[in-house]
Formats: sequence, C-alpha cells, structure tokens
Amino acid sequence: MMEPILASFPVRGGKSLGAGFSMKKHAQLLTLALIAAASILFGMVLASGVKLTPASLADSGMQGASLRPPVQPAGGVASPGRLSYPSFADIVEKVNPAVVSIISTELVDPNKGGQNFHGPFEFFFGPGQDRRRPGKPEPRREDSGGSGFIISEDGYILTNNHVIEGADKIRVNLEGDDTDYKAEVVGADPSTDLALIKISSDHKLPTVPLGDSDSLRVGEWVIAVGNPYYYEHTVTVGVVSAKGRKLDQLSKDPSLDEFIQTDAAINFGNSGGPLLNVDGEVVGVNSAISSVGQGIGFAVPINTAKNILSQLKATGHVQRGFLGISLRNVTTDLKDAFGLRDTHGALVESVTKGLPGDRAGLRAGDVILGVDGKNVNTMDELVKIISSREPGSRVRLSVLRDGRPMAVTARLEDRGQHMNASRRAQNEPEGEGEQEGERRLGITVDNLTPEVRRELELDERDEKIDGVVVTDVSQASDAYEQGIVRGSIITSVNRVPVTSLSEYRREMTKVRPGAKVLFRIYDPTTNGRGWRFVVVKNEE
Repeated sequence: MMEPILASFPVRGGKSLGAGFSMKKHAQLLTLALIAAASILFGMVLASGVKLTPASLADSGMQGASLRPPVQPAGGVASPGRLSYPSFADIVEKVNPAVVSIISTELVDPNKGGQNFHGPFEFFFGPGQDRRRPGKPEPRREDSGGSGFIISEDGYILTNNHVIEGADKIRVNLEGDDTDYKAEVVGADPSTDLALIKISSDHKLPTVPLGDSDSLRVGEWVIAVGNPYYYEHTVTVGVVSAKGRKLDQLSKDPSLDEFIQTDAAINFGNSGGPLLNVDGEVVGVNSAISSVGQGIGFAVPINTAKNILSQLKATGHVQRGFLGISLRNVTTDLKDAFGLRDTHGALVESVTKGLPGDRAGLRAGDVILGVDGKNVNTMDELVKIISSREPGSRVRLSVLRDGRPMAVTARLEDRGQHMNASRRAQNEPEGEGEQEGERRLGITVDNLTPEVRRELELDERDEKIDGVVVTDVSQASDAYEQGIVRGSIITSVNRVPVTSLSEYRREMTKVRPGAKVLFRIYDPTTNGRGWRFVVVKNEE
C-alpha cells in the first residue's frame, strides 16, 4: 500500500509554522497581508471596469445553462441560477456493502523457473509478496488482490477469472465486517475472463442488481467501484467512451470480446469490481486498463456474464457452439469484389476440414446472412449467435454463394475443444537467399518451395496450401495498410487460384493500373494461422 503524503507546510530549516511565532513577526505579517489584500481588490475593480475579466453570470443576466447544461440528479431539484451536477453518493452508499475485496493466494514451487512472469493481467494486482523463508525449499506464497460483487443473498460473487486463476486459497472481505470469508470457485470462463465464487454466511448478504449492458449508450455516466492498491471501496466516475472493443493482445478468445471502454479510472486491484449506471445497476465487470495512456479502461458487459451464469453454477464451465470457420465483415471493397448488394452479413474466409462448417457444405467466399431466420449484419453478430447455442444443436444458415441464395444446416460442436489447438504463434520467415519475383502492388512474391513450406510448417496442416509466398512488403504500399506481411501466402488473384510465380504474374497482367485486386491469403505468421480475403489497390 502506498504511504500517504502528510499535508504539513515545512519552512527553511525544517521547522513548521506553529506556536513559535513572535508577536512582532505576527504584526509585520498581518500588515503585509492587509496591504496585499487591498492591492488585489483594487486590481480586480480596475480590471472589471476595462472588461479584462468577464462579468459574473449573475451581473450579466446569463444563465448557467447557456454555458453548460445542468445535470439533474435523480430525486433532486436544481437550484435556480446554479450549475447542478449529478451526485452519486446515494448510489455508492447503497452499492458499497455488496462490493468485496478478494485476496488470492498461490503457493508457488520455488524449484520451478520463470516465476517473474505472472501473465498479462498482473498489473491489476501488483507483484506478489515473496514470504519464502531463506534456506527452506517450501512453496513460496504469492498474494494478489482484486475486487468482486455479491449477486445473491446466499453468497455468490462475480469477479474476473484472472483474479482467482491458479489460486490455492481465496479470501473475501466485506465492508464493515471483520470476518475473513473463505471462498470456493464455483465456475470460471477464461474466454470472457469471468468467474463465479461463493462464500457462506449465517445471514443474508447485501447484493447489487444487474442491469442491461445492451441498452448502455456512449456518453452515459458510469461509476467504477473497487479496491485499487488495497484502498478499499474506492469510487471513480466517468462516461462510456465506446462499446464493442476488442483486446487481441490480452484476450484468450478475441472473437468473443465486446468490452465497454470508459474513462472512469480503473487501477490495480479494480479487477472484478462493478461498473455501475446511474440507476445503481451493474453494467460491466472492470477488467483491463490501457498501458499506453490514462483514462482508458475496459469492462466486460454484464449481459455477457448473465448469459453464462447458469452454466457456471450448474457445471463450472461454459460450452459454446462452434462452426469451425473464420470470418470477416463485408467491407465496401469486398462488396464490390464479390458483387454484393450491400455490406450486410459475415464473409467466410476459410473452412476447417472435418468441422461442422465443412460438413454442412460451407465454402470460402460464402456470405452468411442469417441464422434460423434471424438476420446477421456483422461477423460479431454471427459469432454471438452461434456461441449462444449448445454444442450438438442444429442451426440453419442463410447463405449467399456466387450471388445465389441458399440454405445449409450445421450441427454445432463445442468451441472450447477446438480453440486451444488453433492458437499457435509463428515467427516470420527470414527470407534469406536469392529471391525471384517482381514487385507489384508494393509486394514481392516468390515460389512456395519445399524449403519455405518446411520453414512455415505448412506440411503439418490438414489441408495442402498452394500459392506464392510474400517475401517483402513496402511500408508505403496499400498492401501494407491492409495487413499483408512477409510470409503470407497468396493462393488466388481475383478468385483465380495461383500455384506458382508464373501463374501469379499471368493473373496480375490482367489487372489495370488503379484497379483493385482481390487476394485470398493464408497467414501462417499469425496466432490464428488462418485464411482471409484482402482487397489491395494496384498503384502501378
């Protein structure tokens, strides 16, 4: 915990201004103070007379609303002629008893290496406390702190998964209660960074109501409550800065991200605490902060939690439907390239062999427009719908293929069983040695030789990859802006497959200067090792 800074007023020599002043010194200071006050008063009158300072609102007859609209707090009355700001005191007073402090203890094997790394969310807790006794090979105890909030009178508490992940012991403290409650993990969902824990009490516990994060609007007031740096029940206020944010670097499943962004201060130890609306309802679970700027915090929408609470209580984990396809939104460029009428729907970029999408007959280039009669406008909408369905259930997909509508039926599998296998980070190829090919569109390509295949581990994939490999990308090119990198494999040009440098050159000769080219690219250099469509402008 940080030491508070004393509000004393030191003077030269280290002495303070106290009862040690002499009466003579006191009289001299009093005289100087009166002269200074008179000078300031005269200056203010003079400045007002020559309009160097603005007249007061009362003198000018202007109302405060003309400069800033007054905000009316719930149940309050704004005083005439005064600016009114919302008071959150009543909300905080009501909610605070349900906000808890969570201390997670992990016993770490001292013989294991790599103990200096605690994962991407370590900044919420601060470093662990090393209490290992010198000379004894006993486990090292590491304590970390976070927050949570009670959602039922019998002791269920919602928090972040990273607050309790790996803990051997979890303790919970309530406001105004000296009891050190022992908590048990009921369930956890790493994909959304949510966890449900429970404490037992001989009396009913205070709770906080859950709101509707879908109805939350950008610009609305929000209140963050938590225990930053172990300062319990700290309250900060801000607004909703944005919705639907994705945190690719932190998330275990970025496709499920829908983070609320807020400028309400979220600090170390706030993780798992509630983000409240002005009605005192929880609309988010505080989870992350930006490491590159202040005033940028993120919370998991409470509706995400509400959708999985029943599964966490019943089974301790969450099952989600899974098609086994990669998707992207339909941009204006893709709409034109595929001859679509609008940008609605989700474009299928790849279909994994043997998984539900493949068995249903989906193909790369299909545009999914609906699920079971419900329209789909974006990739995120489709992922949300499919993830909400149970594994083993069937869904009917409305698909547009080559401009023709059709329907396919897929039997979903469990998303969790497939996601871990697909997360493989790969290094970009060195690209050493002589390179053939020519620079087009700001990129240089070459044949996909057996050596390059081995370097990219393509032969380990289920499906054979044919095309040309990108060996260089100009940072001044549109290709660079569209995310093409060294090691990417171009498999088709304007939907015509290419398997060699000569075939690539042949198709590129058909592209007029200034025209746009539709590439299908396989990316073995990214975590997803996936397919995507890219539209690049031919600047030559």
